[in-house]
Amino acid sequence: GGNSQISRYIAREGDGMKYLWLVWVGLWRSRMRTTLTLLSAVVAFLLFGILNGVDAYLNQVVSRAHLDILVTTNTGALPLPIAYLPRLEDVPGIEAVTYLAVLGGYYRTPSKSVAVITTDPAHIFAVDSAFQTSSSDKKALIQTRIGALVTPALAGKFGWKRGDMISIHAASAPQKSGSLDWRFQIVGYFDTVNAPGAQILMANYGYFDLARATNAGTVQQYLMLIKDPGQAGVISNAIDAMFVNSPVQTKTMSEKDLAQSTLARIGNIDFFLDAIIAAVFFTLLLLVGNALMQSFRERIRELAVMK
Repeated sequence: GGNSQISRYIAREGDGMKYLWLVWVGLWRSRMRTTLTLLSAVVAFLLFGILNGVDAYLNQVVSRAHLDILVTTNTGALPLPIAYLPRLEDVPGIEAVTYLAVLGGYYRTPSKSVAVITTDPAHIFAVDSAFQTSSSDKKALIQTRIGALVTPALAGKFGWKRGDMISIHAASAPQKSGSLDWRFQIVGYFDTVNAPGAQILMANYGYFDLARATNAGTVQQYLMLIKDPGQAGVISNAIDAMFVNSPVQTKTMSEKDLAQSTLARIGNIDFFLDAIIAAVFFTLLLLVGNALMQSFRERIRELAVMK
């Protein structure tokens, strides 16, 4: 009689909702187990989203790199002489050349790190379109010896605005006076297309090189805009052959190849991300299966009685 009453009740509830209440009650039979299982699923999908976001960002950085921009560095991370500049400008197929020297430091406290790039503001924006600014800000940087352009993200982080005088403490780049504090005047802003949200300060190489006590007359890398991206390999080989017998040899490749080789040195990012995601979801599968088995074992007596 009892079973027939249950059957009639289920039939009245309809096909879509007849088991919903039983499932809901069964889920919360062990609140702790259900809560932990749900949390495991949330964490798994959250990790999946974060890792896929990292992978997409890295692929985006590589895809945005230019084939018509060559980057010349030293494989041993040695600084390159600024005297290489006129020789690079004479290489056939190169339209324009500029350079970068990097200054690392912090603003007020070590936790507020700032990346400073010093360059030739007259050519950097023409060579690398990833750096963008207004003509007035570019002019202000050229005319102001201690002038600096900052990205909007960096300006917003520290509350900087035009006309502010700031000091960057750089222990690795002492001045001839012995001071480690480099003073800059904010004269404008610039954007980095390849890395939106980057926090960078751009300053005049002439000011930095004249005042520093070590590695004067050197840069970290040269950037070259070429006419034909199809000739990137030929031009790169010609540049490296030109300095093969120099005290500081060069390694030249396109900006896109440099980005890919940098990721390759880190490791097979795609494999690592896929392996982590697979391990996470395999573990989630085991957890859910274990929860189902525990629930089934707890209800063996009830199922036997109902049968």
